[in-house]
Parts: sequence; C-alpha cells; structure tokens
Amino acid sequence: MSAAALALQEPQPHVQPHVLVGPYGPPAQPAASADMAVADIPQVVELLRGAPQAAYCEWEDETLLAAHLAHSADLCRVVRLPSGRVVAALIAGSFGVRGSISHAVVDPGHRRMGLARVMAVDTLAAFRRRGVNRIFLAVLDGNEAATALWTGVGFRPALGERTFECDL
Repeated sequence: MSAAALALQEPQPHVQPHVLVGPYGPPAQPAASADMAVADIPQVVELLRGAPQAAYCEWEDETLLAAHLAHSADLCRVVRLPSGRVVAALIAGSFGVRGSISHAVVDPGHRRMGLARVMAVDTLAAFRRRGVNRIFLAVLDGNEAATALWTGVGFRPALGERTFECDL
C-alpha cells in the first residue's frame, strides 16, 4: 500500500504507524487536497494550535477564517480522511497579482507522506488560474522540513529582504 493511501486511513490503535523515510515521490491517489470548507475550520484551527511551527495567532479565529474562505476557498486546501477528519491544511490568499501562503500544517501522525506537497501544488495551480505572478510565505528559522517543502515546489529565499509584520 502506498504511503499516501496509508495517510488517509484512520489510525488503528493496535497497528504500528507506517513511517516513510524520504526522499519520496508525488503521492498516489487517494491523497488529494480539496477546497477548504467552513465546516473544516474548527479542525484546521485545532491543527494549527497544535503545531508551534505554524506560528498560529489566536486572532485567526473561526470568524476570520470563514470570511477569508468567502473569497479564497480555492487557495485554501485540506486533506481529509474518508471519515471527514482533516489531517492537513494550507491557508493562502491573494490580492491582485500577488499571493501569500500563511500556514501549512499536517497532523503529526500523517507527516512525511507528501500531503503538504499535494496541497502546495494544488494551491500554486489555483494561484496560476487567478493570474497571480508572485507568492510570498515565511518559514520559521530552523524549520528544515518546511524549507525542503517550499524549495521543492519552486520557492527561493528572497535575498536582501527582511520580513516585517504588525498585529493590529
């Protein structure tokens, strides 16, 4: 059974989880991402809260994310188990010809199976359909898994730039 197929099975308490050691190729079906739905938001927030590397801010609550999905559901992706449980999520948006990816997170029990890559590739395709020409994202220092993911789908460090942010 492929790693992607294993990723989408419900965990069995008596079965050792499958661990895939990279490098690995693109996941086979049924690992597919879907547009994020409003009904997914509570599970997405739970995933983000449990992942310090996602740099989730508490003001990114269910109301804010639901409003965001009203215009960006095609850019925001999830991977669901057959039961409907969300095990991976990516949040992105665009303004004109520029886009940004703010979060990508995978449940710890489903990592290293290519799920983040599936979401990233699908989100980049959605950006292209919108005519977006440049996409920005930030990776926390030391997050080698995220660095490998994003460079693997075409991102490069913006040399000579610093990122600034301000919570209002």
